[in-house]
Amino acid sequence: MMKFIRKHKKLSIIGILSLAAFLVISVAYGRYIRNVIYDFLLETRAFYFNSSILSSSGKNYLIENWDGVNTYPLTIDLTNRKNDRRVTTTDITYDVVVSCPDTVQCSLSKDSDTIHPEDEIDTFQVFVNPIQNFYEGDSVAVTITVTSSLPYVKTMSATYTIGVERSNFTYEIIDSSGSKYLKVNLVNSISYYEVETAFEGHAVGDKVSLEEYATLSADDRKKCFSAIVTLTYDPSVLEVDMSDINYVNRLTSNYEEQTINGFQYVSKFSFKVDASSSSSVLFYKDVVSKNYTYPIVNPNSVVQVSVKKAN
Repeated sequence: MMKFIRKHKKLSIIGILSLAAFLVISVAYGRYIRNVIYDFLLETRAFYFNSSILSSSGKNYLIENWDGVNTYPLTIDLTNRKNDRRVTTTDITYDVVVSCPDTVQCSLSKDSDTIHPEDEIDTFQVFVNPIQNFYEGDSVAVTITVTSSLPYVKTMSATYTIGVERSNFTYEIIDSSGSKYLKVNLVNSISYYEVETAFEGHAVGDKVSLEEYATLSADDRKKCFSAIVTLTYDPSVLEVDMSDINYVNRLTSNYEEQTINGFQYVSKFSFKVDASSSSSVLFYKDVVSKNYTYPIVNPNSVVQVSVKKAN
């Protein structure tokens, strides 16, 4: 046998790998068949313990809309019936266990309960709370396991892979020929803040959730940002509305003016845009007949928009 393996090394390796793959698939499939048979036996005893989320063989879900800062809730449903006519006529007592990596803290709205025949559906929530900074592309795996203890034992589970979404900041220019002004509309989809200047309990670079941000003092809020937008434009073409709230609340940094015919005109300024919000800036046009709509009409923007986003 060893001589054959040495002589046909490549063929032997392929054969061994194929056998290993077959064994793995056989074990997994065998476990699945065993669970199906066990569930069938329980149902012959009029025991129905099901979920649209969990299964006895385990389910896997991929979520990619987490911001990595705020708590992510998961809602799990349980039922004591197979359909409208087949209902478990006794109480079903169950326990819940959640498994999380040490980078997050998971809590349950309840870790055990009883479904009574008249209840039909029961639900509980899992709350995934980050205890370190997460960034775009990061993810965590959370496994939820529910086991009934009475009248029969049945285990169902599901694993959620929760990923941090790739936050985006978009803008557009709304204009039309004949309009005296245009609007730069800004949309900030980032749902958290970053500490720019350290304050009590927070270092530079720390992330701050929406819930925590709401509890900060006005002074501490000024030390955080979600998005800092800088608008640069030609003041001979556009003139910012001096009463615009974003211009009124502009930052002292990145502010520039240009002299035209002996007068000073703003050509650049910066301001903050709150997390998960939209905003707009009004500009008056020098040539009313122009249409500066971006990006639908014009491939180039008459206003240059740069953004410093919270990490």
